[in-house]
Amino acid sequence: MRADADLMVYVAARWPSLVREAVRLGVSPAEAPDVAAEALARCRRAWGRASREENVDALVREELVRAASRRAHTPEATREEAARELLVLAPPDLEDLEQRQRESDRAGLKRAGIVAVPLLLVATGAGAYVATSGDSGANPDRDDVLPNVAVVREENPAPGVVWYADGKLHLAHQVLSVDGVRDMTRIGDGVVYGDDEGLVVYAADDGSREVLGHKDPALPVVATDETGWAAWVDPTGKTPRLVVTEASTGNAVRSFPVGPGARAVAVDGNAVYYSDPHGTYVVPSPSGEVAPFGPWPLLDVRSRIRASQVAKDTIEVVQSIFNASFDAPGRGAVLAPDGVYVVTRDPVTGEVMLYDNRSGDRLPTGLDDGDEVVALSPGTRLTIAYVVRPFGASAEDGFELRTCDLARNQCVVRARILGAGPTPVLAR
Repeated sequence: MRADADLMVYVAARWPSLVREAVRLGVSPAEAPDVAAEALARCRRAWGRASREENVDALVREELVRAASRRAHTPEATREEAARELLVLAPPDLEDLEQRQRESDRAGLKRAGIVAVPLLLVATGAGAYVATSGDSGANPDRDDVLPNVAVVREENPAPGVVWYADGKLHLAHQVLSVDGVRDMTRIGDGVVYGDDEGLVVYAADDGSREVLGHKDPALPVVATDETGWAAWVDPTGKTPRLVVTEASTGNAVRSFPVGPGARAVAVDGNAVYYSDPHGTYVVPSPSGEVAPFGPWPLLDVRSRIRASQVAKDTIEVVQSIFNASFDAPGRGAVLAPDGVYVVTRDPVTGEVMLYDNRSGDRLPTGLDDGDEVVALSPGTRLTIAYVVRPFGASAEDGFELRTCDLARNQCVVRARILGAGPTPVLAR
């Protein structure tokens, strides 16, 4: 895989500095190589996407800090000298990182009470295969069991877009036959989705699936690549709870009671935002306290940029780092993952509108007059994906999946979705 090759080039170049950085974070010199290797193994699943977004240093730093936090015991005063004097031996090879990743995944499954089921591979020629993705897990408190489903190796015709239509979940390299996907959000090369039954499920790009929890099917699950966290409101107990979980492992990050009518809004870095009928709130970190957040209904937060509905027909976009903001006509808002632009709808016509978050200026949408947008997913670097029913098309004609380069105002039809089935879903 190209991503693995790129990862190993990075490891060869950065291994000594990563081991020494682990020591500076408080890990003993003897444990530092193990901590650095653990962090790199945890980066492997998201490496391809991080590389495409030129964000590998941030990904590695994030995982290194997380791994070091569990084994940081040395006094701060001695760390720098220990890092300078450390003799760093050879870096791990790909086989070692793969083994560490498997062990981490198995540990996460064991902690969640999950029994893995192997994929059943059947050769179909030309590098394709069929597999079953089945009971990769059951929460012991709920006895949730995922049925076996077909998994077919197939390259996604829309690179960087995860989409669901006609009972098929299209990941980067696999297509899963699953029922009832209602909403979903990307994490690395995988996706967290909610279904008609209220299950919250993590699907990895190898076709495996894991039950993470329960939610109201009508409410979203939100997530971020920065930490790999997913969050949702679980209504199944005596009191609703906001649940925050590391999606790829199923490890719990935090869970706390919320009021009736609460819904998750966004995860940005280590901050989790949610709202209820009385306001919007933020939890700044896993150990932080819940605090009120802003006077207006919060719509989305990405890359430390937030969008709020400040009036019935007006949104506000705030870049808190630069103390800058602008108001624009719109109802509802979704921010691009890198925070470069915001998508909203015309409060009168429902037309899709895009605004540059740096200037507040309108951006081209790439859409044709009369196109009916039924789903959209903002991307990084001024890209966006749409599911569109073209002007004049009937329900039986189906939809088009398009990706657009907004800087060039150019769009490409990546797939045609035929039939009059349920509305397709795009992952955020």
